Amino acid sequence: MCVDCVEKEYPNRDFMLITNKSLKEEDGEEIVTYDHLCKNCHHVIARHEYMFSIMDEFQEYTMLCLLCGKAEDTISILPDDP
Repeated sequence: MCVDCVEKEYPNRDFMLITNKSLKEEDGEEIVTYDHLCKNCHHVIARHEYMFSIMDEFQEYTMLCLLCGKAEDTISILPDDP
């Protein structure tokens, strides 16, 4: 990670370059990773990762990134969310 490129941790999301995007599926879990690049010098600013899975009757989503922040969400896949 290029410390000189990070001016503010977890800022509002703006346009940025993305590279090294990969998608893997393991045990019913979808994992997507990619690198955010500085649009000026193309150094890697942060690594972005999110995971999606279905557990029983719920969809689960998690995200972790120095720029985008961290988040978790769970929602029912049933017509009426309990």
